[in-house]
Amino acid sequence: MIELHESHSGDATTVALTGKLDAATTPAAEVRLLALVREGKKFLSLDFSGVTYLASSGLRMLLILTREINSLEGRLVLCNLDQTMRDTLEVTGFLPFFRLAASTEEALELLGE
Repeated sequence: MIELHESHSGDATTVALTGKLDAATTPAAEVRLLALVREGKKFLSLDFSGVTYLASSGLRMLLILTREINSLEGRLVLCNLDQTMRDTLEVTGFLPFFRLAASTEEALELLGE
């Protein structure tokens, strides 16, 4: 199961994810996150502090979300990733596609640039 909790600060939206991003949970998360972007929330921070597992389906969702946000001239920042998730992004070659922040506060600063 994955839970999404939204908060807003100006034009920025932070979504705190809690649980596993795997083949069973990612589709629902993808639908909700893409809906947010299509509703005009194109400055998006994803807080991974509560994510316990990131599968390839989760990586795919992040790439789709990035493409959608970039097409709208928005920004996506991933924050609070643990070292294992950072390593996964690096080993898969996906790290250059994302802006990373050490904290939610830093993510909001990056979204405001």
